[in-house]
Amino acid sequence: MRKILRFDDQLSGDVASSLLSFFESVPFQYGWQSGKDAAFNHWNRGFADVHPDNQEDIEHLLRTSTEHIQPVMAAWKSLKAGLLYGHTLVRCYANAHTYGVEGYPHFDSRTRDNFTTIVYVNRNWAAEWAGETVFLNDSGDIIYSILPKPARIVTFPGDLLHCARAVSRSCPTARMTLIFKTKSGAKNGTE
Repeated sequence: MRKILRFDDQLSGDVASSLLSFFESVPFQYGWQSGKDAAFNHWNRGFADVHPDNQEDIEHLLRTSTEHIQPVMAAWKSLKAGLLYGHTLVRCYANAHTYGVEGYPHFDSRTRDNFTTIVYVNRNWAAEWAGETVFLNDSGDIIYSILPKPARIVTFPGDLLHCARAVSRSCPTARMTLIFKTKSGAKNGTE
């Protein structure tokens, strides 16, 4: 899996509905940065407190959480049984961007067998609200762009340069994403 994969139907209706409902009341904290060189902050909500470079399995932290995060765990179980079969969960958190909160181009990991899966968790999204996830090549040109439609999933290698674009002034809500960072079980990192 050395490419960008987009899906609109990976989560069952019940799992997707539960997840979208869950995120209607998730509290976020402001001040998170995409990387040490990031010039901008955004909203964030962690679901497992681990170091950004963690490579150990953290599924047990989701499973034993004292918080009510069952929809997050159900989404992980669904992805682990399908799209991310053979992957180990190494980080899990959510991000949010409101109008005026810019994203910053960054890499999630320089480790070849690390992957990022984004689940867009807004109940509704309109194209005029912007907020795309963009992927860039080494020259800084956009090579792929994805609108954050409800329950849409994008999976990509962590060493791809990408960025969350700001939402437009007409956007009445926060752009929210659930992030699963994983390590592939494949020896060559191409799973």
